[in-house]
Amino acid sequence: MKWLENVVAGVDFSECSGAALAQAIRLATGNGGAVHPVCILDTGFVIEIEKSLSTVRAGIREPLIADAKRGWEAFRAKVPGAAALPIHVEVNERVEGTMRYADKVGAGLLVLGAFGEKKPDVGIGTMASGCVRHAGSDVLLVRDTQRGPFKSVLACVDFSETSKRALEKAAEIAAHDGAALHVLHVYHGVTNVFPFFSSVVESWIQAVGNDEVQAKQKLAEFVAKVSGAGALKPKLHVVGSGTHGRALVEFAKTSGAELLVLGTRGETNLRERVLGSTAERVLKAAACSILAVKPAK
Repeated sequence: MKWLENVVAGVDFSECSGAALAQAIRLATGNGGAVHPVCILDTGFVIEIEKSLSTVRAGIREPLIADAKRGWEAFRAKVPGAAALPIHVEVNERVEGTMRYADKVGAGLLVLGAFGEKKPDVGIGTMASGCVRHAGSDVLLVRDTQRGPFKSVLACVDFSETSKRALEKAAEIAAHDGAALHVLHVYHGVTNVFPFFSSVVESWIQAVGNDEVQAKQKLAEFVAKVSGAGALKPKLHVVGSGTHGRALVEFAKTSGAELLVLGTRGETNLRERVLGSTAERVLKAAACSILAVKPAK
């Protein structure tokens, strides 16, 4: 897995970043890759401390970095395989600093902990979502409970080139972990949106009643063409829904998926990276780990 040759793991000494570090080590070392832990001390907080201490203490940035490195000594001792890893620490805006370091080491994957306001459906925080949006690499968001191999991997496809890349990487991880591979396509389903029976809507539903059959056939043809996927004999699923993101989240939850893999949209004409409404909803609402796969460069 060439994309796992250099893996950056974001560390903020939280429980979920410990899980992220463990997954980074597991995936990278299992494929002959290297792990690069990074801790970014947020500029805003550092400036606030500097203002408060300016009359009694100058030059706090280097001591803060030294404190973080000492904290790393204790933190890494709790994560198998991390004992020999050094950490890069700097003061910066957290997303910018993480992205810059990932670019510096040529990361093919950035791994972060999934952190939110409430458990178990925590979603992710603003720093992680910013990294997913702006990273040049794929981004794996790890739940704090997921430190070992994934048992069930769900790839979400819309037949685009990016979803093909997502399925390829889902298949690679499933093969590496010995996990069950599920492939889901959400097609635009038809429902009666009126609070009464409508013969017009009923005729509409009947007219497109073969959409599910066509979606299943198209999905099977798509999977057969993706390297590595067919050999795993994945279970194929199609769901009709008017809201793709919600359908993905609900299916992942009811099926017990531990890792959801999906593609992001890419960049606008202004070179601003965008996720798309489906990816946005999944990132906010999914209760499992998520691998966001970027379009080919």
